[in-house]
Amino acid sequence: MMNIVPPVSYNFGASTPVELIQSRLENLRAAGAKRVMLDASQLMLAADDPQYRKALMEGLSASGLTLFDVHAPHGVMDSFGCPIPGAEAHFLETARKSIHTAAELGAQTITFHCSRTRLVKNMAPPSGPIEDVNLSGAKSRILHELDILLPEAEKCQMMIALENLFLPSSTALFLTSVIKEMQHPLLGLNYDSGHALLLEHQTGKEPSDIAAWIQIGWADDKVEFQPDQLDEMLNYMITAHLHDNHGKADEHLMPGDGIADWPHIIQRLKTAPRLLSLQSEVSAKCYLEDPGCQVRAFQNVGFK
Repeated sequence: MMNIVPPVSYNFGASTPVELIQSRLENLRAAGAKRVMLDASQLMLAADDPQYRKALMEGLSASGLTLFDVHAPHGVMDSFGCPIPGAEAHFLETARKSIHTAAELGAQTITFHCSRTRLVKNMAPPSGPIEDVNLSGAKSRILHELDILLPEAEKCQMMIALENLFLPSSTALFLTSVIKEMQHPLLGLNYDSGHALLLEHQTGKEPSDIAAWIQIGWADDKVEFQPDQLDEMLNYMITAHLHDNHGKADEHLMPGDGIADWPHIIQRLKTAPRLLSLQSEVSAKCYLEDPGCQVRAFQNVGFK
């Protein structure tokens, strides 16, 4: 059983111009950061833009920071189990590129989404609305794609994490069933604190209070609140996305600016047997030109 939590990996800002990458990394280091993470757009830039990759690697070297975590692309067709015809080939190509790029950059974990099981109205892709709410079908697609991609992860020694979102195909209970069935040492879960908060009961909160764009992902547009997501995921999580909200919308706030019970979360994180890393997934608009303010915010709620 762990009694400490790993260092937090921080982002320096997805829209950072190449010439400012090093200074923003040094800002994080000066604030006390040890690790860095890349979001999906940064990972793809590092894959496709040699100038961006060079600036990133030089900035990491100069600052002494370690790139530990990345997020794979997570569009509708870039996620595990997408039911759209032809999605699997697209997803597998993107996922392989993501895994190999992450390994080349020296990252240790890569997080993926599982596809939405229902997508309607203004969120429908060009191919039309997704009406598949068959969870057993979603699970079989995910398991099939994991069978294909886990050998790629083995080649790269890359840990794959599946992230809890706020839809039927990404609740903690659904994801743990996938992990239990696969039983692979390089596969685990990514606990997202903000997404968990959206699906958990709070006094006075009703399903109709949840943001409309989340409601439409559920049958009859009615969100089904879940038991504590962290407790369900604890034994299987290898990393975490940490951010805050007020329990009704996916705001990606600094820890302490919402209603998350951080001392309680931290105490449970200490007992997660497979936990390798934590990641700040605070919205870049919250730290703008001072990435280091994330570090101070996390320290203020108990991450030391």
